[in-house]
Amino acid sequence: MAEIKKLKIILIAAAVIAVIGVLIYFGIFWWLLLGLIVLTVILLHFSINIHVKASKAEGIDIKGKYLFLTLYPRNKSSKKKKEDVPEELFDGEFGDDLDDFDDLDDIPDDELPELPEGEEEEEPEEDGEDEDEEAELSATEKLAKKHRKDKKDDDDDEDEKKEGKLASLRRKYEKIKPYIPMGWKATKKLCKAIRFDGFYARVEVGRFDAHEAAIYYGIVQGTLFRTLGWLANIFTVKMKKADVNCHFNENIIEGETEFTVRVRPSTVIAIAFCAGVNFLIIRSREKRRKKQEEQIEQEENAAEAAA
Repeated sequence: MAEIKKLKIILIAAAVIAVIGVLIYFGIFWWLLLGLIVLTVILLHFSINIHVKASKAEGIDIKGKYLFLTLYPRNKSSKKKKEDVPEELFDGEFGDDLDDFDDLDDIPDDELPELPEGEEEEEPEEDGEDEDEEAELSATEKLAKKHRKDKKDDDDDEDEKKEGKLASLRRKYEKIKPYIPMGWKATKKLCKAIRFDGFYARVEVGRFDAHEAAIYYGIVQGTLFRTLGWLANIFTVKMKKADVNCHFNENIIEGETEFTVRVRPSTVIAIAFCAGVNFLIIRSREKRRKKQEEQIEQEENAAEAAA
C-alpha cells in the first residue's frame, strides 16, 4: 500500500510538471499565472458572512457562508447509529437465571437467611497513656519550632523569587515595549474591518407593578444601548432597528437579535502584511540601537582603561 501511494504521488507530480512544461513551451504559462493571481485577489475581496440569529424561544442559529459555499454548519453525510444490544445475550441459560431472581420478591422476610454477625473488635488496653501524651507534646513543640524556622527561610526564599520574577517581567516588557503601539494600531484596524450589518434587536420586558416595570424598562434599555455603543466604538456597526417594549400587565422578559458579521479576507491579509513590515522595521531599529549602545560602552571602558 505504501509503494502504491508513493507511485501515485510521483505520477501526479510528473503530470503537473508536464502540464507546466507544455504551457511554458507554448508561452501560456505566465498569462495563466497572472490570471490565477488576479482571480485570487478578486475572490479574496468577497466577504465572509456569518449570520447570527438568537431568541429566547428558538435559541441561537449561526450560519457561515463564503460566496455560495456553506462554511458552517456542514452537512454530516454519515451519522453513527447506536447499536442495539443483541438479543442473544438474554437467550438460553443466562436469560432463565435472570427470571429466577424475580421470584425472590415473593419470599417472606421470615424465611430469608440471616446474615452472620460480624465479630466485635477488641478495644486496646489503655496503658501508659499519660507518658505517651507527654512525649507527643514535647515532640510537637520541637516540630512547631522547626516549622517556624523553616517558614522564615521559606519567606526569605519567596521574596528573592518574587524579586527575580519581577526583574524577568521587566526585561520581557522592555523587549516588547517598542512593538506595543504597532500592535495596538493593527488591532484597531482589524476590529474596524469587522462589520456588523443589519443589526436588529428587540426586547420585551414587563412587570405587574407599573413602578417596577418603568424601572426595569429603563435598566434594560440603558444596558442595550450602552452595549451597542461599546460595539460601535470597537467594530463597524450598521443599525437596522433596536427597540425595547414595556408591558404593564405581565411579568416577562424576552427578545431576539439578528445581525450579519462580514469581514474581507483581503483586508485582513493587508493588515497582517503591514503589521509584519512594521515589525521588521522596528526590529531593525532596535538592533541598531543596541549595537550603538554596546559600542558606546566599549569606548567608555577603553577610555577608563587607558586613563
